[in-house]
Amino acid sequence: MSRYVQPSSINGRVVVRDVIVVDPLDGTRTPGQDVVVEGNRITSVTTTGAPVSGAHVVEGRGRFVVPAFMDMHMHALNTPEDVDGTYALMLANGVVGFRQMSGSRELLKSRREGTLPRPTGAPALKATAGDLLTPLNAGTVDGAVQAVREQHREGADFVKAGMTTRETFLAALEEANRLGIRLGGHLPADLDPREAARGGVWSIEHLGPGVTVFAAASSREAEVRAKNATRKLPPIPKVKIPGAEKLVMKLVKSIAVNPATRTSELEAHAYELADGSYDQQKAEELAALFVEHTTWQCPTLIRVHTQQFGDSPEHTEDPRRRYMASGELRAWDKSAKKFSKLPDVTRDALHGHWAAQLRMTKTFADAGVPMVAGTDACGAAGIIPGFSLHDEFGHLAEAGLDPLTILRMTTIEAARFLGEEGEFGQVAVGMPADLVILDEDPLEDHIALTKIAGVMRNGSWWSRADLDAVVERIAAKPGAH
Repeated sequence: MSRYVQPSSINGRVVVRDVIVVDPLDGTRTPGQDVVVEGNRITSVTTTGAPVSGAHVVEGRGRFVVPAFMDMHMHALNTPEDVDGTYALMLANGVVGFRQMSGSRELLKSRREGTLPRPTGAPALKATAGDLLTPLNAGTVDGAVQAVREQHREGADFVKAGMTTRETFLAALEEANRLGIRLGGHLPADLDPREAARGGVWSIEHLGPGVTVFAAASSREAEVRAKNATRKLPPIPKVKIPGAEKLVMKLVKSIAVNPATRTSELEAHAYELADGSYDQQKAEELAALFVEHTTWQCPTLIRVHTQQFGDSPEHTEDPRRRYMASGELRAWDKSAKKFSKLPDVTRDALHGHWAAQLRMTKTFADAGVPMVAGTDACGAAGIIPGFSLHDEFGHLAEAGLDPLTILRMTTIEAARFLGEEGEFGQVAVGMPADLVILDEDPLEDHIALTKIAGVMRNGSWWSRADLDAVVERIAAKPGAH
């Protein structure tokens, strides 16, 4: 059950009548279609009008139907005991699946045992890592190798590198490749992204993070790398003591609210140097290498924006904060105050880097670098679960990506990314009954992806009125994280 989402009475056999089916694979629109659902699967997509006995009817009235959305970078299960509000906001915004970027032994165990929370309308956990690689569990080459082996044994879908060095990252990557488990995450400051790509890294998050990727597109690369090398790992102990893991995760969570508050003036100079010496040819060569090695990118532009404009009223006065749990808001406000106290030179460098991130995202898209949409919601300041994926669509459009590319990044490309091509991401026979009905054409403008007339999750239908009621219940008792 859910505190916020009431069970739908429209399920079982359902006909979504007279819709325009949008296919993210090729960008076609097929008007006048009936989508028939039995249980949790699509059983037919045919010309509208044929009667279906015993079926509930959802009148599409010429609206557009697309596969429901996937958020490929989230931390929803950081609070497994209280996911209801987060999951409800995801449903209300058409998000039906996610990749959990911070796992644990306990989380993997709960998944194996089938005890993860499943409130009404809950999204699917599409993939999860085990424990984040940090100096505590991956402070040495041997430690990194052992951490990968443990996560492989425990059933993790991938390993996330969080706070590593070049040496430990590459050791973990080599072992992950040997075992056949994917490794992705944050590139360390002293690692060349080209080396990571050639080594078989699965995904790079947040365009780096930091200046690491941008150094490879600089005409003064050596100087940028030298300055970037000053970035230090957080003071995480390398010796395991009783309770150390909990202390480390507490520290990681406090940093994750907004890592930009820890930006030094030397790092700020590295941003300015990289951005001022940008070389388009080198950026295109880097993009071509990522294409060659299928090095996925999850830009999370909404995340980098909330970091680099950490005290902007756009985020600190966002009216959607009313859905968030009070503890989250206290952490966000504390972080905003800390950001506001950064030196002007540091804040200017962070602000200025935004244009470079948009430019790099467009360069990657133009080159055909594989990319998925993600937000880093849950624990990150200023990011409202569910709504944040719509924010991400807007920033991707700001970077110059066309509406079809954006739709693909949250549907069919997410399936390819997870190795589930043909399993979800299209409105077709045999696909999951996870659908979003839109009032406007998503191939004309990305804004249409936010104009939701209703959502079908796992064969159950919630209308726009139902979804509005969900978000109002959350506003009355804020509980999203």
